[in-house]
Amino acid sequence: MAARSKLLALLPFLALSQAATSEEWRSRSIYQIVTDRFASPSDSASCPLGSTTYCGGTWQGIISKLDYVQSLGFDAVWISPTALNVEGSTEYGEAYHGYWTSDPTQLNSHFGNETDLKALSSALHSRGMYLMADIAINALSSASYTLSTDSLSAANDGTLLFKDPANYHDRCDIDYSDENSIRQCWLATGDDNGAVAMMDLKTEDDTVAGVLKDWIKEYAENYDIDGLRVDASRHMGTDFQHDLCAAAGIFCIGEIFEDNTSYVAGFQGDNALDATLGFPMKTGLVDTFTGSDTTSTLAGYISDAAQYYADPSVIGTFLDNHDLARVNSLTDDKTLVWNALVGQFLYGGIPIVYQGTEQDIADGDADPKNREALWNYNDYSTSGETFGRIQNLNKIRSGLGGADSSFYESVGWVLSQQDSDIAIKRGNALAVLTKRGGSGTGTWTVSGADFGNSASIVDLLSCDWSTTSDSGDITITWTAGQPFVYVTSDVASQAGLCQ
Repeated sequence: MAARSKLLALLPFLALSQAATSEEWRSRSIYQIVTDRFASPSDSASCPLGSTTYCGGTWQGIISKLDYVQSLGFDAVWISPTALNVEGSTEYGEAYHGYWTSDPTQLNSHFGNETDLKALSSALHSRGMYLMADIAINALSSASYTLSTDSLSAANDGTLLFKDPANYHDRCDIDYSDENSIRQCWLATGDDNGAVAMMDLKTEDDTVAGVLKDWIKEYAENYDIDGLRVDASRHMGTDFQHDLCAAAGIFCIGEIFEDNTSYVAGFQGDNALDATLGFPMKTGLVDTFTGSDTTSTLAGYISDAAQYYADPSVIGTFLDNHDLARVNSLTDDKTLVWNALVGQFLYGGIPIVYQGTEQDIADGDADPKNREALWNYNDYSTSGETFGRIQNLNKIRSGLGGADSSFYESVGWVLSQQDSDIAIKRGNALAVLTKRGGSGTGTWTVSGADFGNSASIVDLLSCDWSTTSDSGDITITWTAGQPFVYVTSDVASQAGLCQ
C-alpha cells in the first residue's frame, strides 16, 4: 500500500517526462529567458546596458531563480538556444544570445554542460513546470561566408555541423516579396570585416533534414524537453518543420516575424507547426495601447485570428521579446502597459512574458539594449506593482481554467468597442480595456455580456463587487484608466477568486 501511495504521488511528475502536446501546453503560461542575461552564479557579474559579450548567465543560474519565476505564477520556461555557437568576437560582438549556431548537436559551454542542462530540466519537472528550448537551425553561422569545402571545414575551428557546400543555399540577400527568396536566401550574408554570415541550410534536402531529425529526437529525449520554439520558421518549409517536430515528438511553436495574420496562420496546421508566436496580436496590443491607434486596430487583429488560425487557442501571445523594443520603452504610462497585459492574458492563447517585464525594465528600445542583465534591476524583487499584476493575471487565468477547462480552448471576441475602449468576451469572463491612460476617467455602458439581470459580478483585478442593471448592462467607471475583468459571483466562487 505504501509503495502504491508513493507511485500515485509521483504520477503528476511522471507525466511530465512524456511528450507534451498542444492540449497540455494550452493551459501553460511561459516565462522567456535569455540564459546569458537572466541569472549569473554570483548575481553580480558586470554586464553594462547594451553589452554584446557574454555576461555570465548559466543554466545553473536559472535553477537558482526558479522560486522567483514560479512565484510569478509561470509553469513553463522558454530558454534561449543551447547549441554550440560561433566562438570569439565578431563585428557584432559575441554569440551570447545563442542564435549563431555552429553545431546544434553540441552544447554552448558558456551556459554549462550536459549535466547542468539535465539538472535544469529535472528541477523544472520537479516543480510541475515545463521546459521549452529554442532551436535556431535554418542556418549555420560563421565569420566567413565562403561556400567551399576548405572554408566550411575550417570555419569556427572546424565545428560546423555541415561542411559540404551542397548542404547550403547559395549566398543571396532576401527579397521579402518572394517566398522562394525568403526560404533560400541568407538572413545575414556577412562581409569581409568579420560580420557573421548566417548560411542558409537546404532543410528541404533529405540528407540535411535526416541529420537534423535524428538530432532533435535524441536532444528532446536526452534533456527531457517538453516543447520547442523554432527560430526563423518563416525561412524554412512547413513540411520540414512538421517532420522535425514529429521526430521530436513534442509541441512546437514557430517564429514568423510578420504581422499579417493570414500569412502567419499558414504555418499552423496538420502538415505544419502546432502553433506560431502571435506577432500579429502583439502588433494589435502594442500599437493600440502604446501608440496612436484606436481600439479598432486590436479589434481587427482579434477578428483576423478567429478567421485564419487553425487553432488560435495555442498561439503564443506576447508584448515584447529579445528582438523587439520593450513595451515599457514605448510609453511612460504603466497603466497602458497594464491594459495591454490584461489583453494579452485574457484574449486567449499561451501567454509569454519576457524576462524583466515584471521589473518594469524600460531601457530596451532595440537590440542589444533589450537584452539587459536582469540582475542589474531591483535585485529580483517580488514586491513591485507590475510583478504583482502579472502574478495575479496568472492566478486569474489558472482559476478560470481550473473551474472550466473549456476556458483554455476558447479565445476572446469583441463584444463592444469605441475609440479608446474595448470589451472582450471570453468564456464566462469579460475583459474591459482602455487607452485613456493613468489619469483617464469616465463611464461606459456595456450591453450583451450575458451575466444576467441584476446579477452580482466582481472585477477579478480589484475584487470590487457590483451589480448589473435590471436589463443586464454593466456600467464601467474609470478613475485612473484601469482595466477590468468581470465574472459573475458563481464563476468567481468556482474559480476560487476574490473570495
